[in-house]
Amino acid sequence: MIRTARTIGIAIALVTAAGSIVSAEELSKEACIDAHSRGQDAKDQGKISLARKLFLSCAQSTCPALVQGDCARFADDLSRSQPTLSFTARDGAGADLPDTTVYIDGVLTVTRLDDGKAHDVDPGAHTIKFIHGSKDQVVTVVINAGEKGRTVAATFGDPVASVSGLGKADLKVAKKAGPKTSHPVGAKVLIGAGVLLVAGGTTMGVLGMMQLPDNCSLSTHQCAAPPKDPSLDKASSAIQLSNVGWITAGVGVAAVAGGFAWYIGGKKTSKEENVVATPWVTSDSAGFAVMGHL
Repeated sequence: MIRTARTIGIAIALVTAAGSIVSAEELSKEACIDAHSRGQDAKDQGKISLARKLFLSCAQSTCPALVQGDCARFADDLSRSQPTLSFTARDGAGADLPDTTVYIDGVLTVTRLDDGKAHDVDPGAHTIKFIHGSKDQVVTVVINAGEKGRTVAATFGDPVASVSGLGKADLKVAKKAGPKTSHPVGAKVLIGAGVLLVAGGTTMGVLGMMQLPDNCSLSTHQCAAPPKDPSLDKASSAIQLSNVGWITAGVGVAAVAGGFAWYIGGKKTSKEENVVATPWVTSDSAGFAVMGHL
């Protein structure tokens, strides 16, 4: 009995809160059962708003007790999972625009935004269209079951234009650019060339030493071979190649050292420079005028 009384109490409260949703006329038994059945179908299809309205209608005390109890319980459950949205529209300066209409998925839902009410929607994706005067803004949202009071906002007008209303059109923003250091380009080229000479000369020197015949000694510059032996000419060519290679590598080292000295000693540092940006606003555009060197 206590549970039945509580169920009837919930049903009466839901019917009262529904107001215009529930008809003031008593439903017939057949109408109660039909609302219960269609409410179940709508609930299974995720149409929470429709299902809740149907269950509220068959939760009346004039419906059969079993149907009325089910409808009251279902309506109570759906009230908790029913998502709601609230809407706001503002101009570029942030002022509210109450004379804005709102369409949800192509259906007119709000004619003015001055009551702050939340509106029931089904879970899922919705297209929200705001219309203010001759302009419109479209926002797409995805809302979850049970999400209450989510605010969807639209802005009409360029926010930059609000600068003209601040009385600060002559505002100047000074930006200090740090000192810039530059190095001679020729020094970089000299260092690069020196590196190549060192690499090439070292390769030649090593190859020359590797080509020296086994019967010849680099330290004594002598070969254990009779006169006019082919190994003597081969040894001479190897030593020449090695000597040229080491000389080239030496020139490369000198070039690298000289390049680094030039790179460090020839650097130049420019003075600090100021960049001044002045905002400007006209009736149909806005921006910043920049003066100075970047």
